Amino acid sequence: MVMISGRGVDDGRDIAFSVFDRLPVGVCLVTASGIIHHANPALHDLLGCEAGGLPGRSLCEFELDHSGSGSWAQASGDAQRALRNDGSTRWVTVAESPWIGKADGKTGISRLLTVTDVDSIFQQAGDPRDAEAPAEISAVDALLYEAPIGTAEGATRTVSLTKTAIHELTESRPNEERLEAILEQSPIGVSVSRRDDGRIIFVNTRFAELIGLPREKLIGSRARDYYLDSHQRLRVLERLRGGSGVTNMEVQFKRADGSPFWTLFTVNQAVIQGMAVNLAWIYDYTERRSMEEALRDMASRDPLTGIYNRRSFMDMARAQLARAHRFHEPLSVFVLDVDHFKRINDTFGHATGDDALRMVAAGCQAILREYDILGRLGGEEFVVVLPGATADESRVVAERVRRHLARMPIEATDGTFRLTASIGIAGLEGATDTLERAIHRADLALYRAKHLGRNRVAVFEPGM
Repeated sequence: MVMISGRGVDDGRDIAFSVFDRLPVGVCLVTASGIIHHANPALHDLLGCEAGGLPGRSLCEFELDHSGSGSWAQASGDAQRALRNDGSTRWVTVAESPWIGKADGKTGISRLLTVTDVDSIFQQAGDPRDAEAPAEISAVDALLYEAPIGTAEGATRTVSLTKTAIHELTESRPNEERLEAILEQSPIGVSVSRRDDGRIIFVNTRFAELIGLPREKLIGSRARDYYLDSHQRLRVLERLRGGSGVTNMEVQFKRADGSPFWTLFTVNQAVIQGMAVNLAWIYDYTERRSMEEALRDMASRDPLTGIYNRRSFMDMARAQLARAHRFHEPLSVFVLDVDHFKRINDTFGHATGDDALRMVAAGCQAILREYDILGRLGGEEFVVVLPGATADESRVVAERVRRHLARMPIEATDGTFRLTASIGIAGLEGATDTLERAIHRADLALYRAKHLGRNRVAVFEPGM
């Protein structure tokens, strides 16, 4: 393993500065009297200062140092108000540790401060000085926030995330050891790999835990080995080759056992000991992403049958209709209604009626193609869009569905029974046709099927 050292950066700056500048929380080095020597971009953003505007200013200007003598007056990690450059305030937590050694060849830099924005929490929870509100937030407590993330395909969306502030460093160590300690104590997985061959030269414990390998096994391996999707990896490489870093991109990695996990991936380029490297941070949000997907799925599904609800069906069907118009392809719709469903409820009870509707949905899915769209319009009425199928072709499918449902035994408390269904079909008519008009025509055909005795299929004809 190559020691990550605070020496040898090509621009003469301490390598710690390069790492600090990539941290997602505010970090600054200050003198014993509280004068800021270096501050990273995150702290500039937090305090509302333009780039390079903090060095030379005092912590007291931002109400981050209350003693005047330079000794920290509050317990590290307590929540407090920070005064921003424009006069507004934000809730923050501040963790401090001693800094031993020189920075940029200068002495007197003796304090390292980590400032974390927790304003969104206290906007909801209230003033922590109130009796009803929490008095403290530890520097290692979970913080809730929203952040824009990029998908590997280039899209952007906003997600709610949880992160943890960096732990307070209390031991006195040389710069290079302190730098490794900072990376080691990061709750986010960190890796450093050489840019020329992609070989990993450093990982912290969290990174090793996420991959599921000891650190000594990871050192010397190639970063490319842990991508699950080669297309996502190529997109990351394109960003890096273009000179820009990658920030909060959704990327899937794989563990040593081959199992996948989702991350928010951030990569920046740096130079360490004269070596060009990629400094990568991986935030595991598999559980969060799974929860979001489950919530989206719940919002799009009918809770009784599990098929698409009316709103989601209409959205997906309109997309297929637009595609059919664009490529001049056929498309048809059929509406299915369970015959005498009220009689089923009255005879066998609503619980059995619900079971019957679930079986109708499952019976339709068993016959329909994978890319056909099945939805529940409400009650005992179902609707299907068949992309690429004319009305006559859809009639063949609808007949198969009707026969399948009629043969299905349905369990009731005192035995089994069977049901039937009537189906109306309408095809796409012209380049200006709409989904609503097609469904209306299918409904008219359905009424014809019921009028003719039910348990049959009817195709829309002019004059219905």
